[in-house]
Amino acid sequence: MGYKALRNKPSWKKRLLQKLFGLAVLLGLAGGATLAINEWYPSQTIEEKIVHSVKFDSSVNSGEQEMVRSYIRDRVLDITGSIDVTATVTASPTELSSVTDVYVPVANVYSTRQKLTTNQLVDLEVLIHDSIGSVDQGSLITTLGLTNPVTTMGDEYVAEIGDDQVLFMPVRMLDSDVKLLEFDGSYYLDSFISGALFKELVISGEGASVLAGIDLYDGHDADSVYKVNMSGVTALTRVMMRKLTEVGDPLHFSVGIGDFLADADLTHVSNEVSFKAECTYHNASFCSPPEFIETLKDSGVDLVELTGNHNNDVGAEYNKSTIELYESLGWGVVGGGLNREEAARPFIVDDKGSKIGFLAYNFPDAPTGGAISGPQKAGANPYHEATVKKDIQALRDEVDFIIVNIQYWECYSYPDGYVEFPSCDKPIGKQESVFKYVIDSGADMVVGSSAHQPQTYELYKGKPVYYGLGNLYFDQTSWPGTERGIILSHYLSDGVLLQTKLSPTVYHSELQTRLMTDDETEYFLGRLKAAR
Repeated sequence: MGYKALRNKPSWKKRLLQKLFGLAVLLGLAGGATLAINEWYPSQTIEEKIVHSVKFDSSVNSGEQEMVRSYIRDRVLDITGSIDVTATVTASPTELSSVTDVYVPVANVYSTRQKLTTNQLVDLEVLIHDSIGSVDQGSLITTLGLTNPVTTMGDEYVAEIGDDQVLFMPVRMLDSDVKLLEFDGSYYLDSFISGALFKELVISGEGASVLAGIDLYDGHDADSVYKVNMSGVTALTRVMMRKLTEVGDPLHFSVGIGDFLADADLTHVSNEVSFKAECTYHNASFCSPPEFIETLKDSGVDLVELTGNHNNDVGAEYNKSTIELYESLGWGVVGGGLNREEAARPFIVDDKGSKIGFLAYNFPDAPTGGAISGPQKAGANPYHEATVKKDIQALRDEVDFIIVNIQYWECYSYPDGYVEFPSCDKPIGKQESVFKYVIDSGADMVVGSSAHQPQTYELYKGKPVYYGLGNLYFDQTSWPGTERGIILSHYLSDGVLLQTKLSPTVYHSELQTRLMTDDETEYFLGRLKAAR
């Protein structure tokens, strides 16, 4: 190679510069192309992706739409395909997480109706709460298969629901001013997945998997609703003792009602008779054989009321040993104790977001009768107006809800022969004024736990008053009234009473307590309604 050729060949530095220049040109072209692409196909924000990809049917209201958008937005989820969201009203939701609203059937609080089926709606006037939107009203009507005209009703008229009317309302508006009905075989506050109609969102499309974890449900469930079962007189004595000897099994008496009673977070009984070994039959001075504790265990007892007037019949020492037995089983007591100070203590339960306080008093034996406690004597908590008011006020700021139980006088209107005696359905003597005084003193509910015959009930200033729950376990079979009882099931959420369900009971000569049949219940509740 000659000198000239060598001279014309670019130096290595120049060649490097040429390569760098070429690379820069290529990068510039590429950048320009990217800029052009971005101008034609700009990247989407998460909000734009939601708008472009998530399509809502007209059945999905604005609030539900925002719940879906918020779920995607808050988690900055990547949407890879279209999402279609529709809504349906059904009696059988796929899962609670997809439910956005629940509609429950209710009746007047004094209605004798306990149950409702879809087939019965054709014979009733169906009302729909006016807080339910028009589209959802249409879906509800379609699901129920209604063909008759439907009327909307506002809150101000709910108390006027007629005997032949039923109202569907959002469960979020449910309170104790109305009566929740069992629907198609289920009671909503016991099941939470049936006994109502459920508005459910249905999500489909290529991108639906992005919403697989969404939970839209903000309603009641078993973890947020606290249930209390309360019952009337328990007196495991007299003829029950003879029957126990005959059958040899203390569960004989609870076999038809024990599981029902136990199905609660807290089960209350008012046991009026103390346990005593070698207990013997007496017509008026009561004791209970120790084997009967198994009847109470089978009933799921958690709290024993001790306001009864027979717990000291055979000696306060047996009342003392019986209280100690309850405590050894982990059961609470109220309305009685080992001495006057303990007898006056409230029982407080704090669970599932509700804090409930119980107080209980013996009225007829106060102030110093044989059933009443003393400084060193086991017995009941005596009723005194000033003390009751002071007790309620002291408890008011500590709990959300106060239930006061009162052992009042017994209705002694027992006729000759096995006949009804409706006069005992009503409050007796000064009972009405005494119970209403307790409400006026700040209680949220008053219950007469001692009446051997069930008595009527009412709302007083918006607060429930139950004058008497009748007999749960006892031997009185000479009159139909004394064979009956009421179990109250209270349902509370966040310290607020949602409902109290009345479940009437009955026993006959075999002394096996059971729930009343539908026909028996309608007759019985009709009696209580007529007594108001």
